Amino acid sequence: MRTKTATLCLLFWTACGAWAQSDRGTITGTISDPAGAVVASASIAAKNVQTGALYDAASTETGNYTLAQLPAGQYELSVTVPGFKKYTRSGIRVEVAQTLRIDVTLDVGAASESVTVQADAPLLKTESGELSHTITVENLIDLPVFGTGAQNSSTWGIRNVYTVTTLVPGTLFNSNTNIRVNGAVSNTQSIRIEGQDATDTFLPFSTVMTQPSADAVEEVAIQTSNFAAEYGQVGGGYFNITIKSGTNQYHGTAYDYFVNEVFNAAQPYTNLKDVQRRNDFGFSLGGPVRIPKIYDGHNKTFFFLNLEFFRQSQIYNTTPQTVPTLEYRNGNFGPALTGRTLNTDPLGRAIQENTIYDPSTERAAPNGQLVRDPFPNNTIPKELFDPVAVKIQSLIPLPTTAGRINNIVPAFPSETITNFPAFKADQQIGSKGKLSFYASSSGNTRQYSPGTGNADGLPDAITAARGNFIKSHTERLNFDDTLSPTLLLHLGAGYQHLDFEDKSPTLHYDSYKELGLRGQTLVRNFPTIMGLCTLSGTVCTGQGGMVPMGPNGQSRSLMIKPSFNASATWVKSNHTYKAGSEFRIEGYPIESFTSAKGNYTFSPNQTSLPSTLGQNLAGGNVGFAYASFLLGLVDNGNVGVVTNTRGGKSQFGMYVQDSWKVTRKFTLDYGLRWDYSTYAREQYGRAPDFAPTVPNPTAGGLPGAAIYEGDAPGRCRCDFAHNYPYAIGPRLGAAYQITPQTVLRAGWGVVYTGTPNVGAANATSATPFAPPSPYQAAMVLRGGIPLTPDQYAWPNFDPGRYPATPSTIGASFMPLIDPNSGRPARQIQWSIGLQREIFRNLAVEASYVANRGAWWQANALVNYNALTPQILAARGLDINSATDRALLTSRLDSATAIARGFSRPPYAGFPLSQTVAQSLRPFPQFTTLNATGAPLGRTWYDSLQVKTTKRYSHGLDSTFAFTWQKELQMGVESDSVGPGGINAVVNDVFNRQINKYLSGQSRPLSAVASVDYRLPRLHGNKALSWLVRDWQAGAILTYASGAPIMVPFANNQINSLLFRTSTPAPAGTVGPPSATGTFANRVSGQPLFTVPDINCHCFDPGTTFVLNPKAWADPAPGQFGASAAYYNDYRGPRRPSENLNFGRTFRIVERVTFSIRAEFSNILNRAYFQVPASTNANATPQRSLTGQTTSGFGYVNTATPLAATYAAAGPRSGTIVARFSF
Repeated sequence: MRTKTATLCLLFWTACGAWAQSDRGTITGTISDPAGAVVASASIAAKNVQTGALYDAASTETGNYTLAQLPAGQYELSVTVPGFKKYTRSGIRVEVAQTLRIDVTLDVGAASESVTVQADAPLLKTESGELSHTITVENLIDLPVFGTGAQNSSTWGIRNVYTVTTLVPGTLFNSNTNIRVNGAVSNTQSIRIEGQDATDTFLPFSTVMTQPSADAVEEVAIQTSNFAAEYGQVGGGYFNITIKSGTNQYHGTAYDYFVNEVFNAAQPYTNLKDVQRRNDFGFSLGGPVRIPKIYDGHNKTFFFLNLEFFRQSQIYNTTPQTVPTLEYRNGNFGPALTGRTLNTDPLGRAIQENTIYDPSTERAAPNGQLVRDPFPNNTIPKELFDPVAVKIQSLIPLPTTAGRINNIVPAFPSETITNFPAFKADQQIGSKGKLSFYASSSGNTRQYSPGTGNADGLPDAITAARGNFIKSHTERLNFDDTLSPTLLLHLGAGYQHLDFEDKSPTLHYDSYKELGLRGQTLVRNFPTIMGLCTLSGTVCTGQGGMVPMGPNGQSRSLMIKPSFNASATWVKSNHTYKAGSEFRIEGYPIESFTSAKGNYTFSPNQTSLPSTLGQNLAGGNVGFAYASFLLGLVDNGNVGVVTNTRGGKSQFGMYVQDSWKVTRKFTLDYGLRWDYSTYAREQYGRAPDFAPTVPNPTAGGLPGAAIYEGDAPGRCRCDFAHNYPYAIGPRLGAAYQITPQTVLRAGWGVVYTGTPNVGAANATSATPFAPPSPYQAAMVLRGGIPLTPDQYAWPNFDPGRYPATPSTIGASFMPLIDPNSGRPARQIQWSIGLQREIFRNLAVEASYVANRGAWWQANALVNYNALTPQILAARGLDINSATDRALLTSRLDSATAIARGFSRPPYAGFPLSQTVAQSLRPFPQFTTLNATGAPLGRTWYDSLQVKTTKRYSHGLDSTFAFTWQKELQMGVESDSVGPGGINAVVNDVFNRQINKYLSGQSRPLSAVASVDYRLPRLHGNKALSWLVRDWQAGAILTYASGAPIMVPFANNQINSLLFRTSTPAPAGTVGPPSATGTFANRVSGQPLFTVPDINCHCFDPGTTFVLNPKAWADPAPGQFGASAAYYNDYRGPRRPSENLNFGRTFRIVERVTFSIRAEFSNILNRAYFQVPASTNANATPQRSLTGQTTSGFGYVNTATPLAATYAAAGPRSGTIVARFSF
């Protein structure tokens, strides 16, 4: 049962006030006299020059002082001591989560005298060993770091604040899909806005849904390693964002980022260009709250308001789709025949590739195997067409070009509306208290969009477009109080609410009325129909077919997150102590319509040859999915009712830490943090879990049934998982100033993430239906779904709910939640480096940065329903035996199985048409078990990171970051695999340790340079000075190694024999397959490529198969491959990125300027192409009539724009930026 002690602890700490992480900065140092003796009890004040706010402190008996909890901004530091001149230093910029050391040497004299120093904050970091990088508002606005509507922008079109990640060493960024820091699992970053957690834990890859407006941001601090103990519950990178505040002077901006296709280049290879009309515009205003004759808020009350809007009107006409040819529509699949003979059937007849077989002719051959007769001329008579299929086909548009794939380029409009209002208020309370309130919201409406929106240009009734209707709002309240010059208190509370809704264009579709298709449980959406391509997926290859129809998703998902925190800082002697904790609750209510429409998947199997089961067809196929569709033969599917679930979890952390100034040159940071995260669960126990030991009444009492959490009737009186109470993370950092210009910094620490979101929203009502054998149909369209309403009622606590019937063998619709899913991932971080100030405004830092990660969620490392060598050995079988392999692929009612004594079904009702292998599985009533939350993943990271910082002077501001790194992983790549994410691949799930290999996101070498230059004012000729001054040019130049290409899967049957079948990802998409299998062996001496160099620009990717199939060989039958998943010398093309802007600022009057500039992404218009198809080295190379490659090993998809699947990789695009500021 759930741990009551932990609950009481959480309540206790919440009641006492939660102590939190800081989004502020710190100034520290030592006060001394001219002789070097320390000065105690000095009065120290830091004044925010924009707001007039004063922050007081006093030096300790050792002369040390610390001004903590300073909001980011410009400060003036003053020190007053009787008998000494007053010391004042201005020009100090305090950044988020940064500690500045400013030592003060006082001059003897009267207090009425003063010494004033004008100097920038030091570039050297002398006070901690952490690695962090701060990007200011000036960098955000002036550099070409943003795209608008494309490239580096988010999928909402709005400028993406997190694009600044590209400027940080050790990172990999793909806008709104992937953030990776120092080799950690992607999308495990922690985001704080105004000191409170703002991480999108619902869809971690989609950072835009909760991001602030770019023009509302003051600073973004990215901490990448060796965090202080106050920072926790993070995997890859800690993002600390501070919002702008009002100041004593009114200030504001009005801006417009304008996009038109006239500034863009056409798509390479197709020469197509989308019609684009985009505007990202808005204004901001900040200053003191002033009501004439009533209230004057100078130095007390301030406000800041920002309103940002994005509008896009676009016509997409560059993405081809595949629809059935006229021949296919008429049942003629003769054009799909390639003339290649794959094998012979049991009757000795040649098996021709892509032959379709008549399922009505199925019979047993003399050897017991099932055979069928081909349809004459590979053509289905029209009288055999299913009437429902005919009605669906009538909704599909006709092809507009020749060819069997990519034969229509639909043009469809897309309008995007995004709004980002934000407001912040600051109030000075007395001389010591400060109150801050921040509120923002975001909203995005987009009915038709490619990528995540699945828009395809098909008619509204059948389109896969799901639509994006997303709203969120964020609130923050922070209070700071200086209790004494050496004791500070911070309290904070926050609230975050996200509303994500899918709505297809058609919301009142009656499938029975329109199509005659029975089974829809809610009149709302067109049914989802998939699998009609030659290779199932969203992009058709080979001989074509039909892209998926009907919307996916169709749900309304909420994320509700209240949070609380506070922090206390005490300066004593040489120490700055800090203690605290944080607490937040995360709720995920979901209303799902996904299964109510009915989901139908088609396969070539129903028009294939049953005797080919388990045969190696040399990469070829028989049967045709679209032919199965015309006959109405559904391979599998599911249906359910509308469900309403409420998942959730809570996160808690507490810490103590100390910054100890051992000497003036040596600072030691140490601390300890404890995190406690509960595992995600459905609040009312309506989410099922697979219990491997509970008898399943539908499967004759065999173990493997559904259980439900909790104590209510029908529940298991158990917990699905256990919370981990030992997430204790020590931290240690050190900084030693070797010389005034050189600092040695080092750090080590243990960091824990939060718990993964598993099991919280799996209370689906989807009830599957599956075929009795692999080559039979689960249902016929004209007959409707073969389920009764009581089978998909919800909630349903029947342990035998899955499978639907004893003869329904299919994937489990319940997860198998790992009992250790309450364990957060752990990362051990360390680094050591030197920082050197070359000149006053130029510093260089070089560091060795490393970490080791463990307990990452790695579901690919378990397969609870696979056949293991032990299971086979217990039945006297050997996978290395050809006879035994043939037995495993035989039906239970076959002569082979009967003769060997393997014809007995595991339970009554188990179909005899199933294979012997299926009957021997640990849970034969299921095919796939969806394991989730298994904390088995590991990561290894080592790197050299070099960063050069040139602070603004003489018109120039620049940074350069270089990374040389090695990234290894085992079973894990991304926290959530969204568009642009990447799946982990596993060779042998039974031998986990051999699955340690190069990450699929590895980039061993990367470099990024940012440059911003402004022409200064010339002295002398005023006219010439006016003409040349204030011109500005900026650039971000990014260069990196190419992404590794995945090694092809083996074709030696072991994956299917042991149920480790690999499922290739759709052609043209990013990332490896969604399932795994063993790999082909690398052949020594064979080149990996058919071209001299994949980066040589010396071949036409549209006509060249670039990968060499001879470089790979299948392992012997029954053996696992010895290859790794990736090799360092087997990489795709490099994708350099050059973004440039140039323009001019016009100074209208003092403090009033107008600037206009042009920004270009991919300024050199480099033509990038997709990663070559690499999963099957035996795949038949195929070409179109014009000689273009269409499928096969090494095929490069040039028809689909790379920008649709890889950020910042499209053709040159331009933006005109106009900004008015005062």
